[in-house]
Formats: sequence, C-alpha cells, structure tokens
Amino acid sequence: MIFGGGCSMDQVPFDYLSGKYGDKLGILWLDAHPDIATTNGSSNGHEMVAANLLGKGADQSVTKVKNPISTSHMMYAGLIEKNLRDRDKLVKELNVRFAGPDELKENSQLIIDWIKENKIEYLAVHFDLDVLSPKDFRSVYPAEPYTDAEDFPAAVGKMKLAEVVRVLNDVSGKAEIVGLGIAEHLPWDAINLRKALSEISIFDD
Repeated sequence: MIFGGGCSMDQVPFDYLSGKYGDKLGILWLDAHPDIATTNGSSNGHEMVAANLLGKGADQSVTKVKNPISTSHMMYAGLIEKNLRDRDKLVKELNVRFAGPDELKENSQLIIDWIKENKIEYLAVHFDLDVLSPKDFRSVYPAEPYTDAEDFPAAVGKMKLAEVVRVLNDVSGKAEIVGLGIAEHLPWDAINLRKALSEISIFDD
C-alpha cells in the first residue's frame, strides 16, 4: 500500500506488479481524471502515469516502465467523461474501459464484468481521492477553503466514499487486490491548523 503524494507514485510499484503477475494482473484506476497524457499534451508527470504504464508514453526511455500493461487490463472507475480534454484523447483512442460515477452508484457490475472478461486474478488499485465528491469528502483539492468547486479548472469527482468502499469490497471477491495506492490526500483543516498554530508563540521551539 502507498499513501499520499501525486498520482505518479503508483508507476513503479504497479510496473513491478505487472512484471510479477503478467496478464493475470488488472489495474483499476479510481479517478475523476485519466492521467493518460503524454509529453505532447502535458508537462506534468502526474498526468502521464497511466499512459506510461500502458507503454504509450512519448519517450519510454524516460518513463522507464519495464512491464507495460495491456489496454484491456486497465479500467477507469469514476471518470468524468464530459470533462475529458484533448490531452486525454488516448482514453478513447486506445478504447480503455471506463465507468462513470452514475454507472457505479448502485452496483459494481461493470467492473466485475471487466474482471471476468479479461480473466483477471489480481488487481492493482489506484485510488485518487479526487474521484470523491468534495461534498462527501473534504480532504481533496477542490474542497480547499474558499474555493468554489463549480469554478474548479479540472473535473471534480462525484463518487461517495461509501460507494468506493463498496466497489473495493465487490472486486476483492473476484480478484485479489495486491496493490493499493491512495493519492492526492489534502487534509485542509489539519494543514491550516498547523500553519495557524505555528504563528502562536507558545508553540515556538
């Protein structure tokens, strides 16, 4: 398990798991964003990690993925399709499977079908907390105090934490979860409280 940091934190461990389990491994990418850009569309490493893991990065000598995963063995959950940008076009071009928040509200069947169809026995799960609605979970980027999620410059997640828990429980009954990365944790209240207390003399070293 990996906790904290940007989305690129999962590249090395998931590459390792792909080498270990081969075509028995699937990657479930819980995220409002696809992280599938290349250097042709982005200069941010955290936006490229999925493309790298699929072996579609612009320069594999730089991204250094040794064990690319098949596009059929990656699936997005919670992706906001209407907010896909030009830099995200590989989602459609590569026909990577995805299920939006509304499709996962009641059950996890689309993901279970994907697991069965591709004979996936092991799962590496990327859980980007920004797949969650800031109305349901506050420790995400769009929930920064005095930020209006409606004006946020990127897709804002719509899933509830309880829905993600249900998804993970459902899929763990069909394939063994061998890797879990939890990314983009931003506990604004804790961060701001720490900053505020650091300005009070009693807390000086």
